[in-house]
Amino acid sequence: MAVGLLVLAPLFTPSAAMADDTGNWFLHDGSGHKLGAVLFERSEINSPSGLRLRLNAETVGLNLNHTRPTVMSDGAKQAWSLDNLSQELLSSAGGTIPVGSSQFNAGCLNPIPEDGMAMRITVPSSAGDLNFALAPGQVQTMHSISSACAN
Repeated sequence: MAVGLLVLAPLFTPSAAMADDTGNWFLHDGSGHKLGAVLFERSEINSPSGLRLRLNAETVGLNLNHTRPTVMSDGAKQAWSLDNLSQELLSSAGGTIPVGSSQFNAGCLNPIPEDGMAMRITVPSSAGDLNFALAPGQVQTMHSISSACAN
């Protein structure tokens, strides 16, 4: 019976806790706004390399801002502004940036976020600034990435 509960337990956990903390995240602000987030390394010849955070609106009609940065903050009153790099989403010169996607520079947060500290991400959108709480594993990912950059 205990083994059966261990196997079924993940099916009943909240979606934020089920997020893939290695770089594919699902964000929900509790007010009906949902984002898919992908953390990845960009390494193209024609543009600067580095860690990127790509956000994709999962809520119908939600447009993400392509000019303003997104901000990560923690419970210690620290904040990190992530530069908006949505122009990297262009598939061709003269193309248009998808309204439901945006991309940010996510490398080397300084100072390094404290491991275990609650973090939030504020995303500019057509519905105003949206606030999402990061799951503990997502915070750990940001801490680990920033720690690796400092070495």
